[in-house]
Amino acid sequence: MQIRPGDTALITGASRGLGRLIALHLASRGMDVLLSARDQVALDAVAAEVREAAPVAVSTVAADLADRDDVAGVVERAEAVGGPVDVLVNNAGVEQTRRFDQRTPDDIATMTDVNLLAPMLLTRAVLPGMRERRRGHIVNIASIAGLLASAYEEPYNATKFGLVGFTRSLRLTAKDRGWGVSASAICPGFMEGEGMYAAMRDEFGVAAPRSMRALPAARVGAAVTAAIERDIPEVLLMTGAPRLTLLAATAAPRLFERLTMRLDLAAPFRSVAEQRTHR
Repeated sequence: MQIRPGDTALITGASRGLGRLIALHLASRGMDVLLSARDQVALDAVAAEVREAAPVAVSTVAADLADRDDVAGVVERAEAVGGPVDVLVNNAGVEQTRRFDQRTPDDIATMTDVNLLAPMLLTRAVLPGMRERRRGHIVNIASIAGLLASAYEEPYNATKFGLVGFTRSLRLTAKDRGWGVSASAICPGFMEGEGMYAAMRDEFGVAAPRSMRALPAARVGAAVTAAIERDIPEVLLMTGAPRLTLLAATAAPRLFERLTMRLDLAAPFRSVAEQRTHR
């Protein structure tokens, strides 16, 4: 789908981090943006930044994606102020590295609701309009953790694996039905400057493993536009040879586990989990 000036993008988790960068990048391409997150004050700050950076229409919709009743009205409220949604960017996400035996049922449920259920429900809400116009794109901000498992991240891995699977299936259905709509998954690894890894590093003092160097977070915005315009199924933002790593993990899972242990890829997550245990 070619992005056109005046197209509208709804971006969740837009009050900070990668959501803010995605909003700025799409606005730079002439897209009007609908920003959604829980914190109205933070949303207003990002909205002001986007308006200053680009001559586009900017609207905000405060919503808590952990609340299913709140999720139900997000698209209707957004379209009431900003018009039909051409691009939905499911960016909002929850991550909390912790030993699985120390997680509460509510923690697991919240992560599932925000990371997986909300994107599916929001996608379901925008699809009728996109199908009618025969034009639209769903961008799901997943993670390398949706393709490669990591220690101390069971619910996060599960929800991101699910989001990647949802994207793949939705693409096949849309093509089979001839909807004129498509979907892409963006899978960032360790990102420098913004995002969950940056927040984890700032709070807990951890560093990415030497074999998985962090990339600039600003690359996510360009990855989103490339996925939309070139209809890329999955964009992997990871140093090295990520697809070879994925192939090894699939074809030789026991060997992959041994390499993971030998390279101590769990180190940053272990450190965060231990620090949380003793707080």
